[in-house]
Amino acid sequence: MQISDKEHRGPGRQLTGSKPRTVIAVRDLSVVYGSTVGLENISLSISASEHIAITGPSGSGKTTLLRAIAKKVAPNVGTVTCHRRTATIYQDLRLVPQCTALSNVLHGSVGRHCALRTALVFPKEERERATKLLKRVGLGAKLNQPVWSLSGGEQQRVAIARALMQEPEVILADEPVAALDDVNAHAILKLLREVADERGINVVAVLHSGRLADKYFDRIVRLNDGELESDEVTDSQWSHLQDSKQGQEGQAAASEFRSTQPQAGESSLKWFGLIAALAAVYAWSLSGLNISERQLEGMGSGLLTFLGELFPTSTQELSEIPWQTLLAALVETVQMAFVGTVLGVLFSFPLAALAARNTGPRVVRHGVRFLLNAIRTVPSLIWALLFVAAVGLGSVAGILALVAYSVGYLSKFFYEAFEGVDPGPPEALREIGASGLQRFFHAVWPAAMPAFLSSSMFMLEYNVRAASVLGVVDAGGIGFYIKQYIDFRFFPAVTASLLMILAVVLLLDALSSRLRTALIKRRS
Repeated sequence: MQISDKEHRGPGRQLTGSKPRTVIAVRDLSVVYGSTVGLENISLSISASEHIAITGPSGSGKTTLLRAIAKKVAPNVGTVTCHRRTATIYQDLRLVPQCTALSNVLHGSVGRHCALRTALVFPKEERERATKLLKRVGLGAKLNQPVWSLSGGEQQRVAIARALMQEPEVILADEPVAALDDVNAHAILKLLREVADERGINVVAVLHSGRLADKYFDRIVRLNDGELESDEVTDSQWSHLQDSKQGQEGQAAASEFRSTQPQAGESSLKWFGLIAALAAVYAWSLSGLNISERQLEGMGSGLLTFLGELFPTSTQELSEIPWQTLLAALVETVQMAFVGTVLGVLFSFPLAALAARNTGPRVVRHGVRFLLNAIRTVPSLIWALLFVAAVGLGSVAGILALVAYSVGYLSKFFYEAFEGVDPGPPEALREIGASGLQRFFHAVWPAAMPAFLSSSMFMLEYNVRAASVLGVVDAGGIGFYIKQYIDFRFFPAVTASLLMILAVVLLLDALSSRLRTALIKRRS
């Protein structure tokens, strides 16, 4: 049965029968941000199963009021009483795009379970509940699709299902249809109204459209400059005020934009100063190296002679290259690089999680970062010398050197990837009740995984080159033979060794490119 606009209004619907129970009470609420008044002397009561739309011009305090009800903003004056469980639908949704629709809805249950119960597979009863909710919002056929592949309206439905998964008694929606077209906006608000009525849930939503508020909500609370202006506003008044406000904001923004643009002359002077400074540093560096004219005169002929010696000049010289020995040494080099990189990844992962600003405890974060900086200070060749002295000659010393070097750099790559994750989804899970470990595995890790894999492949490629050098200090690998052939001035064998290393590096680069392409295709 379709409910008319008047029947949707609280006063029209609630005059009959006993007086409804108040579930949210706002009394003399004032919120101040520094010198800015967010809300001033707001009083409001919301009854059971009542749906409220908060409207008003931009900056009028709509979101502040919603956050105050959610206990995310502390009042400077007054009180907010809400003993009911709340769930929030954010304007930017704060879903985890890399996870499936089902996984995102399951995130609504993390507050009910410890990290171990949700680390790999959620409990069966939670999966069944999440599946039913997705079917209820019309996404039963898209349970296992990643959220990034869904349309805006479908993502909004996932956000509604995640909110319902929290088993709330009040849903707080901050401009839930701001990014949707008119058709989808009507569909989403109709769905939200229906599921809320089915479960006896209050909905308190911030809206910019008075027409949508008038159709789908019981009461319309209008704010203006942080004050409660009215509890009902007509569409014509809203459109007029909104158009006027947007026009004023547009003019102010344009004026501010023009005033902040740098002048062409100022930009040119900055570039000239930067180039002059770089030239001065270059001249200073060159003068401090004491390069003589004699060195420069003999450099050209010496390089040409050396290049001529790099390649075999006869079939006999070509046949003297120990291909089998070099191939065996190259295999050992690749094995060292692979083992060293894998161990480096395993050690770097927890260290990066401890070092990242958004995942690591503050009490240990600075200490871990200092340790990683200290590790990066030592070049791989020096690590190899140290481990040769510690454990003796051979590949074990080389592997340990690669592990140490990998940990220094991979940890930095990883914690920068963790810190680069959109903070919205982890914050949404925190508000749901997720622990730090749950936020990491369900919001941070899925978003950082592509960068994690890319960095790991780069480190493997680099370690192949690094492992080929470690043999110079007798730490295993093909580098031992390269040094030996350089000492004997058998340069064709050196060239053969370098070409074999190049082939491995090109192969790893091709694999890395295919991996990146596959990841991009998954998100396109």
